[in-house]
Amino acid sequence: MRTRTLSLAVTLAAGALALSPWLPDASAGPPLASAYAEEFKEFWVGAFRKQNGIVMLVLGLGLVSILIITRSKAKK
Repeated sequence: MRTRTLSLAVTLAAGALALSPWLPDASAGPPLASAYAEEFKEFWVGAFRKQNGIVMLVLGLGLVSILIITRSKAKK
């Protein structure tokens, strides 16, 4: 068992060293997930700002209704 653990650790360390040239540098900027999340947030904030107040009210009411219906069915 100890030999397997040691060989697994050595294999993982060798794999990390082999992949290190392809890993991004810390100075390369924000990770892709962070940039995606920021653009996602900007898109939806802009979309909600363009909406009419009545449309947003109806969407909010629909969301609350769905939450109430699913909660009441889950309790039965």
